[in-house]
Amino acid sequence: MKKFKIISFFVLICLASSIASYFYFRQTNFSSSNLLRPRKATETKIKELPLLQYSIENLAKKEFVAKKPIKIEEIISKNLEQKTYVLLFSYESQGKNISGALNLKISKNSTQEPVVVMIRGFVPLEEYFFGAGTQSAASVLADNGYVTLSPDFLGFGASDSEPVNTWEARFIKVVNVIDLIKTIQAFPEIDLSTLPSLPIKKISLDANKIGIWAHSNGGQIAVSTLEVLGSNLPTTLWAPVLAPFPYSILYFTDENADEGKEARKYLSQFEEDYDVFDFSLTKHLDRLNGPIQIQHGTNDDSALVSWTEEFLTKIDLENKTREINNSATDSSQSALTKKEEIKIDFFKYPGGDHNLQPNWNEAVEKDLLFFKKNLLNKI
Repeated sequence: MKKFKIISFFVLICLASSIASYFYFRQTNFSSSNLLRPRKATETKIKELPLLQYSIENLAKKEFVAKKPIKIEEIISKNLEQKTYVLLFSYESQGKNISGALNLKISKNSTQEPVVVMIRGFVPLEEYFFGAGTQSAASVLADNGYVTLSPDFLGFGASDSEPVNTWEARFIKVVNVIDLIKTIQAFPEIDLSTLPSLPIKKISLDANKIGIWAHSNGGQIAVSTLEVLGSNLPTTLWAPVLAPFPYSILYFTDENADEGKEARKYLSQFEEDYDVFDFSLTKHLDRLNGPIQIQHGTNDDSALVSWTEEFLTKIDLENKTREINNSATDSSQSALTKKEEIKIDFFKYPGGDHNLQPNWNEAVEKDLLFFKKNLLNKI
């Protein structure tokens, strides 16, 4: 009997303890989750992605405003017999100074000169000179009445230094070209009075007649520029790099001493934070407009002609999409919602190299005809 009383007493104590604990935890709102996973005092910090400002979509939203006119610095060279001059010029891009070579032929007949912005490809820094990569074609265009402007880009010529970040140094070139175009449009008159030896004191550029000429890697800069602006600036491309980003960068890295190991590592780090499609010209063809002319040689081992052919296949698909969308557009909707076909003329030269040799003369003649038709409206 005594043993039974002891057991009963023990049970009552346990029951009372359980009831007390239930009401205690209920009153204080404790839960098992609170006890096992205490709240963290620190908040998750959002990682900054500064390179997103250079995505094609974000650049398309950016307002580009030119603040200063083009400045002429000095005469680089001249041909008095042909009355052609190469002048060193400079302009401002995103607060930095960029130099370049301006080609013109002095004529008494013209009041407003059509303009061609020349975009070069890769040139090693130790081999660089003002107008490198564009000078031969620029001299022909100038002799035929065009004023050409070839920016050196940051880090080259007399320009300010380029960004330390390799990706930013690449992406900012599109911004630099757009700033040059906007400067021409905002300040079409160029003062030449700082050079007393010139027979004229100023030149007037036609802000409504601006074309683009580009070679090699300049081709991807040119197409990206057109996509950002959504413009129809007549553009001619020589042996352009039109492969998707970043494939075009990795393609030749196997020639490096480390067979591309460092480049692949650097790209892998980039892709941890960014979507490469945001920066790839082939993913934004819906923003592209013509007219465009492409010339490419089959023996080009620096920018493969197959890249251009694959690019043109994607253009065909984009044009078909536009045709379908235009047909489906309700007649009551604005005509502005319809997109015109991207008009591209492609000339392939059997045996032609990266500089379109031995077809250089033929190629430059095609450029003259292209600009005469699409820039001067004379054909």
